Amino acid sequence: MNNIRKNKKDISLLMCLTALVLLLSFGFRVSAENAQKVSDQADLLTDEEEAKLQERLTEIAQEYQCDVVAATADSCEGKSPQDYTDDFYYENGYGYGEDIDGIILMICMEERKFHLATRGEAMEIFTDYGLEVIDEHISEYLTDGEYYEAFRTYADMAEEFIVEAVNNQPYDTNHEYSEPMGVGTCILISLAAGLVAALITLLVLRGQLKSVSPKNRAEDYIRNGSFRVKRERDVFLYRTVERRKIEKNSSGGGSSSHSTSDGGSAGGHTGSF
Repeated sequence: MNNIRKNKKDISLLMCLTALVLLLSFGFRVSAENAQKVSDQADLLTDEEEAKLQERLTEIAQEYQCDVVAATADSCEGKSPQDYTDDFYYENGYGYGEDIDGIILMICMEERKFHLATRGEAMEIFTDYGLEVIDEHISEYLTDGEYYEAFRTYADMAEEFIVEAVNNQPYDTNHEYSEPMGVGTCILISLAAGLVAALITLLVLRGQLKSVSPKNRAEDYIRNGSFRVKRERDVFLYRTVERRKIEKNSSGGGSSSHSTSDGGSAGGHTGSF
């Protein structure tokens, strides 16, 4: 009887420990998906800017199940920007799913460097070409000390890249990124289209006012039955040759990757400001 009771206690303890492990695992995943998307250790943002950015990045991450993180640090603590960012991303529990899908922009002030790191599915969404494009759009803001504008641009472009990858294909060397037109540009195009349409309408109306049209053939000026042609021949006068370059299909450059200290794989790009 004592052995039976002991076995029951052991089984109960094992079940409790198993349940605890499952709860902790579930809790970790939930906290990872709802973690703070903004970590401003270098204090580059105001409280209002940080709150706006947090809301924007959380919205993107939850909508597309791909983490989008913004972080700042006083220094890389002796590590390279790449290693520091990779470790920060993993140690803070960022990323969705088993492959911890996501992207992070880390700014290291002492080194005057920033690093874009990608994990999981984000490595396919943000190719090497795509990361360089983001670099081009944010580096000027960083140089001018406009850190919120840099992060806001990063957030907007991250969503654009994700949407394009889902609906079409990732931006890459064979599918280049083009900036969406602003309101001013759209207005100018609309005005130009309106002017062209008005001009075409005027030309059509002007053409309808003509009662006489030119005759292009000699027989149009000959009275029927007054002239007979005994011989005719075709004379080749000229030819028009159109040449069109045939575009070669080529695959994009994709993403390069490296091993991380946690045993995973990541893509990335480092820039200066």
